[in-house]
Amino acid sequence: MIAGRAARWIYLALIALQPVWHGLLPPPAGNGNWALAVLATVPLLLPLRGVWSGTLRAMAWAGYLSMLYLVVGVMEAWANPPQRPAALLQVALVCGLVGSILVFSRARRPET
Repeated sequence: MIAGRAARWIYLALIALQPVWHGLLPPPAGNGNWALAVLATVPLLLPLRGVWSGTLRAMAWAGYLSMLYLVVGVMEAWANPPQRPAALLQVALVCGLVGSILVFSRARRPET
C-alpha cells in the first residue's frame, strides 16, 4: 500500500526535521537549542511504533499530533523570516502526512 509507506517515511522525515531545525541549524536559521529539539521530537516518537506497523488508529493519532506541528510551522513561517524554509518544510511534511493518512484510511475501510 503506497499511502501507508508514504505516511511512514513522511512521519520519519518530520521526526528527523525537529533536531535538525531546532538543534543543528545555528541562529537565525534555527534555534541552536538541544532542549527544544528534544522537546519537539519526543511527542512524535509516541505513535511511531504503530505508524511503522501501519495501524490505522496510530496513524490517526499521528495525524492529530501533527496538527500541532502544522500550527508551529505556519506561525514560524509567518513571524520569523530567517526560519521560513525549515518552517515551510515542516508545513509541507505535515500536509503530506495528513493527505497520505487520509488515502490510507480510505483504502483500509471495509466495504459495506
